[in-house]
Amino acid sequence: MKEAVSTIVILACMLMIPGVSCAQIYNQTCQSAEYARMVNRNAATDAADITVYNPAGLVDLAPGFHLNISNQIWVRRPSHTFTDPLGTGRLRFENEGVDWFIPSLHAVYSTSRWSVFGAVYIPGGGAAVDYPDGSYSTRALGAAVIGEDGPAYIAYKDITNERLKGSSRYVAASVGGAYRVSEQVSLALGVRTISVYNTIQAGVTLTRGWLGPLTPDIPLIVSIEERGQGTGGVFGIQITPVDRVNIALHVESPVRLNLETRIRSKDTISKDAGLFRDGQKLRRDFPGMLGLGASFQITDKIRGEVNVNYWFQKAVDWGETHEGEDISDLAGDSWSVGLAGACEVLPRLELSLGMLYTVYDWGDKDAYYNANLGAIEVFYADDLMVGFGFGYALHPRVKVNLGTGIILYRDETIQTPVGAVKVENTSSTAIVAGMNCSF
Repeated sequence: MKEAVSTIVILACMLMIPGVSCAQIYNQTCQSAEYARMVNRNAATDAADITVYNPAGLVDLAPGFHLNISNQIWVRRPSHTFTDPLGTGRLRFENEGVDWFIPSLHAVYSTSRWSVFGAVYIPGGGAAVDYPDGSYSTRALGAAVIGEDGPAYIAYKDITNERLKGSSRYVAASVGGAYRVSEQVSLALGVRTISVYNTIQAGVTLTRGWLGPLTPDIPLIVSIEERGQGTGGVFGIQITPVDRVNIALHVESPVRLNLETRIRSKDTISKDAGLFRDGQKLRRDFPGMLGLGASFQITDKIRGEVNVNYWFQKAVDWGETHEGEDISDLAGDSWSVGLAGACEVLPRLELSLGMLYTVYDWGDKDAYYNANLGAIEVFYADDLMVGFGFGYALHPRVKVNLGTGIILYRDETIQTPVGAVKVENTSSTAIVAGMNCSF
């Protein structure tokens, strides 16, 4: 009897899941404490973190060796509410994860004519989710199995032990160089390798079987990891048309990524249900981007910057839905615009404030979230990021930075197979501390 019920459960899972991809959509632009306190760095020339924002501007650093190191702590509390498909009323689930360690390291050796650089940072993902009491995905799984339309309805009356936990890390390592062509123009060229490590752990337990001991509880556990690596290019150009004005552009090529899946030993459902296949490779390319910025030294103590970023998500391969639609087309491209200012209020102390507005240009938002397992739990929507903080020179060659970034999101409603899911991101908060040293 138990084997028969297990077969029914597996078939139900296969029918319920419309897609099992985990496409990356969140592009992590915060790579230093300097960025956290300004959220606009595309035309900056004052610290080694510009390896990822304005690599062509590295020739403007003082001759010598420069090191920039930072760590970010992120607190995210997205929640979602929906009507329980099992008939218990409205349900609300909230993420309880905190990201304590998101580091970055940038190193530069500069002369008055040329510079070489290397960096390690996290350009995408960087977040963990933790729903210890379950979420939309776990509840939808249970409803598909024991709900009135589920083929296992005659066997079980309830589900328990719902849980979902996952993480995503896109780690980039880049090297390159910059060259001053003239007093007004400099160029940069580099390569970067992106290594991906994603994990998903989720589960429910079918309980309260109609036939008592003949229908024992059945745990359904998903536990997989995905790994992949790819390489792309980086190009930058900086132009200084007049004194105190700087214009810069950098371009990052897309990175082709084939993520290989490994099903962990404690997984009880993925292989038999066809949710994941051990050793399968799925395309999850990292999108190319273009960053443009302009900085203005308004007075000796006040400077400003404006930024534009664009991510070419539709141009990459994130796989297809069961209906043959490109998932990257469903996501669409994304872009952001920003403005920042900094003021030297004391000889060693600079205060700064910046804003960045990001737009997700969805092709079909509902279809995207329904095609990606666990996507609602890490939901992103149009947002406004406000960054503020300070930089303090402990020594002419040592500067510490502390920045706080707060992201305010729009609430959204996603139409799913079990009904409307209202997502509330409220806000996310980052505290980023770092140090910039020169030798």
